[in-house]
Amino acid sequence: MTCSEPTEALKQSMLAAAPTNPFAVAYLQLCQVSYFLPITTIAPAVPNLPPLNDGGSWQCVWGPVQSPDEANVVYVAVYNYGPGMPVFAAVVIRGTDVDVSDPWGVIEQIWEDADVLAWGPMPWDPTQPARIANGSLYALSLIQGLTSGGASLQSFLQSFLSDPTNNNPVLVVTGHSLGGGLVPVVASWLRSALTSAGVNNPIVPTSFAAPTPGNAAFADYYDATFSYAPRYWNTLDVVPRGWWDLSGVTTIYDACNLPIPDVPYYAILGWEGAMYLAGVSYAQQRTNNAPLAGACLITTDWYAELGYQHHTTTYMSLLGGTSIVPPPESFAPTGRVSRRSTAYARFGPAAAALRRR
Repeated sequence: MTCSEPTEALKQSMLAAAPTNPFAVAYLQLCQVSYFLPITTIAPAVPNLPPLNDGGSWQCVWGPVQSPDEANVVYVAVYNYGPGMPVFAAVVIRGTDVDVSDPWGVIEQIWEDADVLAWGPMPWDPTQPARIANGSLYALSLIQGLTSGGASLQSFLQSFLSDPTNNNPVLVVTGHSLGGGLVPVVASWLRSALTSAGVNNPIVPTSFAAPTPGNAAFADYYDATFSYAPRYWNTLDVVPRGWWDLSGVTTIYDACNLPIPDVPYYAILGWEGAMYLAGVSYAQQRTNNAPLAGACLITTDWYAELGYQHHTTTYMSLLGGTSIVPPPESFAPTGRVSRRSTAYARFGPAAAALRRR
């Protein structure tokens, strides 16, 4: 067996379309690390992630870098089968940094950051009928402008993926929540940009808990561009219902005997009306859907249910994997860090999402 044979076997298993792909656990663990605060704790955490094979190892090779508005963090991790044997590079996009003790605040900030009342064409192919929410286009422009070590994301990936010593690694694009909603946009842009540069490595976009970034034409474009692009979503999670099925949010927890409170109910009616007046509509991808059957949390609090069902630890439990716990450094008692990490440290990773001010 040559040294390239085991890496090729691992690559092929990554590209096999199956809703229970075991790589999903690794991708979600990368997403969990993306939420570590301060972001300086991310790179040291990556090498400590569980390997996918005996002798395998992780590296953070680009970033992490935070966008100027602090809405997103992006980093690139590489998985090596053995020393000098890269299998894939993963572009990891963090969701919006919000106070996890306020689950409804998660939805509100996703709405604000997504800016779904207006949309525009795909910058890399404006002749297509596909339309992407302005908020997602703005986030894309921020990501395109990020640099690490003097290199943009695109230039780094072009160099890494085309380097013959790396033996044609797979490119993964992954994210949770708003980061997951950006996965189709960033992956589609990278496919176009890299192809134009003569780089044609396989790309596997993989999203978790993702709202929709574009219209039906964009969903069709995305499905046609990527043969395997799994979308993992908890059937009891509110966020993946945005923005194609807002009405479904009003009854999502009926089976849990939790009627929707007035505030989110009327907010959803307002969002639906605003989208109708703006003439915009959204659609999820048609293929590669990987629904995860959620189970009701024993609670009488609709907001707590929302926070629990959306949390990365709940997704990890549904996937059958092990969640990654933030390092002690992320429990700093100041600023934005304290709101997230104090709840996490005190109540545990899933329960932190359930606390409300």
